[in-house]
Amino acid sequence: MKILSLGWGVQSFTLAAMVALGELEPVDFAIHADTTHESSLTYDFAKRWTPWLEGCGVVVVVVVATHEKKNIIDKWGGMQIPAFTASAKGDGQIRRQCTHEWKIRPMREWISTELKRRNLTKKAGCVEQWLGISMDEIQRMKDADVKYITNRWPLIEKRMTRKDCKAWLTEHGLEIPP
Repeated sequence: MKILSLGWGVQSFTLAAMVALGELEPVDFAIHADTTHESSLTYDFAKRWTPWLEGCGVVVVVVVATHEKKNIIDKWGGMQIPAFTASAKGDGQIRRQCTHEWKIRPMREWISTELKRRNLTKKAGCVEQWLGISMDEIQRMKDADVKYITNRWPLIEKRMTRKDCKAWLTEHGLEIPP
């Protein structure tokens, strides 16, 4: 099963549009993990472009975290939202779990349900998850921490930067996400 992680930013939308226009092979689903705290511009963009993607054969699925959202500090002292510090030692970011709790977990729950629906087991590499990481953020590339998911970075394979993604969208007459 091929899954595209769709955050509605420049890189992930470029991937989805490349699939829609046949420049990349089809995916089974493009999953947007909605934190419910996105910018209204992002929601407006998704509302405009979801019908286009789906009309081109890209099935868009929206998942939302189902756990309680009232605690911003987890039991290990990490933040559920990005939080930053300023000190004599320098500025930094407090350890956070928002990506895992608000995006990765809901996506994996949906993927697990879909695998069960298809009578598939979580065998090694049965899910290929595409991530919209470009050359200018190559340091973000990480293998999945579960064996049944293999991460793939098509923009890295194409050696594209964020600037290249914007140029590609413009060349194809598509809107650049906010």
